[in-house]
Amino acid sequence: MSHIDESSAAVTAATDSAARTLVIDAGVESAFRPLNGVGGIPGPVTEHPEFPDMTPLWREAGVTVVRSFDWLSRLDTRDNPTSLFPHWDADIDDAASYNFAATDEWVQAVHDAGAEVMFTVASSIPSNKLPAQDVNRYGRVVENIVRHYSRGWANGPAKPIRIYEFGDQPDFGPLHFGGRPEEFYAMYRAFCEAAHRVDPTLTVGGPAIAFPLEAEAPYREGFLDYVRADDLPLHFFSFLWFTDGSRDPLDYRSVSRELRALLDGRGFGETDLTLSYWNYLAVPSSSAPAAEKGAFQAATAIYLQDTVIDHAFFFRADTGRDPHYGFVDPAGVGTVDGGPDERSRALALAGRALTGRRLAVTGGDESGLACAAGRDGDVVRVLVANYVAPDTALVEREEDRFTFRIPIGAQRIELGLSLPPQRAELASARVSSVTVRIHDLPWREREVFLTRRSTNGTVDGPHAVGVSDEGVVEIDLALEPQSVFLLEVEAR
Repeated sequence: MSHIDESSAAVTAATDSAARTLVIDAGVESAFRPLNGVGGIPGPVTEHPEFPDMTPLWREAGVTVVRSFDWLSRLDTRDNPTSLFPHWDADIDDAASYNFAATDEWVQAVHDAGAEVMFTVASSIPSNKLPAQDVNRYGRVVENIVRHYSRGWANGPAKPIRIYEFGDQPDFGPLHFGGRPEEFYAMYRAFCEAAHRVDPTLTVGGPAIAFPLEAEAPYREGFLDYVRADDLPLHFFSFLWFTDGSRDPLDYRSVSRELRALLDGRGFGETDLTLSYWNYLAVPSSSAPAAEKGAFQAATAIYLQDTVIDHAFFFRADTGRDPHYGFVDPAGVGTVDGGPDERSRALALAGRALTGRRLAVTGGDESGLACAAGRDGDVVRVLVANYVAPDTALVEREEDRFTFRIPIGAQRIELGLSLPPQRAELASARVSSVTVRIHDLPWREREVFLTRRSTNGTVDGPHAVGVSDEGVVEIDLALEPQSVFLLEVEAR
C-alpha cells in the first residue's frame, strides 16, 4: 500500500474519535444526477455594464443550465420600458414592439459558456405583481417571445431554448403575485398553449413555489388539480428552498420526498421535480461568514445527489448585483467586483468534482461531513466538505415554523413557512482530520499526480506519488471547520 503525506500541508491523521476514514471504491461506478444548474446574471451588457463577467467561473464549475429569472427578461403585465413587451397597446406581431437586446446578449453568453437556458416567464417583480389584463393577448405575446428564442423569429438566437418555466414564487405573500390563484392558473394555460403553438416538443413547467411544505395550498395542490383537470402539460414541478430557518443541508431530502409523494399521488408520476433555486440563506437580514456559506454549498451539492430531485439551480451564481431590487443580494458569490471567495470557489470545486462517473464512497455522515467522488477519464476527483452548523441552529425549536420580514421600500412584509422536523444529527461530529483511501485504482504500481485545492484559495501540487500493487492510495488531511477540499488524482 502507498501512503502519501502531502509535503507542504501534511498532517498525520489523529488517532482519537476526531479522525475519520473516507473510503472511495474506484471500481464501483454509477451516474451523477444532473443538478449543476445556476441562477444569476452572466455578465455585462450594453444596458448594464457594471455586472462582472461570471461566465469564466461558470465554465470552471461546468454549469449545464442557467435560469433566466434574475435577468431583465421579465414579461411585465403592465406597461414597463424594461419589459420584454414594453407597451401593451403595441402591435403584437411587430418585432419592433419587443425589447430583446439585453436578454439576447445574455442567452448568447450562456450558450458560449456551454450551458443551456431555462427561460422563466414572470412579471417585473418587485415593481409589478398584477395578473394579465387580457389573458388571450398575453398568450399571443408569450408565443412570439418563445418563437424568438426557440425558432429564431426577429433575429432570435441561433441555438434554440428548449425549457420554459412559468411563474416565480406566486405564493410569496403579496410580493410576487397580486392576483387570485384562478388568474394565475389561466395565465399558466395561456403560457402552455403559446409555447406549444410554437413547438409542441418544448419542455414546460412551473410554478416555482416559495413555500413547498404548506399543505392544501392554492399554488401547490390547487395548481396541480387545475393542471390535471384541464389536461395541461407539466413536464416539471418547480420549487425554491433556502435554509435560513434550519441551516440544515438535508432539508432538501425531506422537502423533495414530500413533493415527490404529492406529485405521484395526484397522477404526476412522469413530472420531474425541479429545485429552481437553492442556497444557504435568502433573507436579507440573515448572515454568515463566506467560509461557512461555502462549506454549506459544497456539502449540499453532495447531499443533493441522493435526493429525488431531478434538476437543481444554485442561486445565485453571480456577485448579487440586482437590476430589479437595487441592492447587492447576500446570496451572491465572490466579491462585488467579481473577485473570488470561499463561495465562488465552492461552486467551482463542486462542479468540477461531480462530473464523469460517480464512485462509491463511505465514511461521511449526515452532520456536515460530506464526501463525493468521481472518475473522468484518467482523473479521479474526491470532494470533501466539513460544514459545521452554527450553535443557534442546534437549539431546540418551539415549533417547525420560520417567520421573517422582507423589506420592500418602506414596507416590512412578515411571512412564515413550515420547516422539516429538526434533526439532532445536524450537530457536527467535530471531525478534525480524515484519511482519504482510494482503492481499486486501475493504475497499479504506477506514478500518479496528486493535487489538493481548497476554498481558501490554496492549491497544493501536483505531487508525484505511487499507487500500490493493490491499486490503493491514501491521503491524510487536516480538516478545519467550514473547509472544503478537492483532491485530484491524475494518471499521465
